[in-house]
Amino acid sequence: MNNLSLSQQYLLFTMNRQGKISSLNYYVGMCLVMAGLLDLQKANVLELNNKEVILLSNELPEDLQYLDCLLEKITGLKKKRIEAIANAYGTTFFEKDIKQLVSQIRDSLIEAEEVSIKKDSHALDYIAKEETVAKLVFRLENMNPLDRDGLTLAILLKKSSILKKYIEKENRKILEAKIREAKNEPVSKQTNTMISQLDWLVGAMATITIV
Repeated sequence: MNNLSLSQQYLLFTMNRQGKISSLNYYVGMCLVMAGLLDLQKANVLELNNKEVILLSNELPEDLQYLDCLLEKITGLKKKRIEAIANAYGTTFFEKDIKQLVSQIRDSLIEAEEVSIKKDSHALDYIAKEETVAKLVFRLENMNPLDRDGLTLAILLKKSSILKKYIEKENRKILEAKIREAKNEPVSKQTNTMISQLDWLVGAMATITIV
């Protein structure tokens, strides 16, 4: 699990055996987009300043080439804001844009030997490396207050309702208390902004469908 990015770690937790993410839980995809944004910020490709997204470079480091589709999407936006990115992905949810992002991150995990492919007579199974997932779970269960990267992963997993799948109730209570203490952290506020926009989009699409 050496040097796995936030988006790679997040996908290990959320990818099913078909190599996809849930089509029922919209928040999983939106939090994956947020993880990608944070990876780009860490690499000094962009800066998240409250709700603004400030591009610092049009070039990706070699180890983040799998996020080129996300950078291209951001570059093409007239208004580079978190809400605009949520709109861009939310209006085409689980269509080509989000599928491409999942596919490229998944392929990077296969290349890093963190995901293996098992063939059967009907389909391909994508299997996350159990040892890596176990190490990540242990990190979350025993998180140091100074582990900002671990906290960020925990926030995204909590926002997308994934924590309960991997962490037992008592340990989850302790971790969620740490997450609540970090409610004023930029990543928590920025993720809330993106999810609030998604809530609005889902409501708007439901209204259109009813009409």
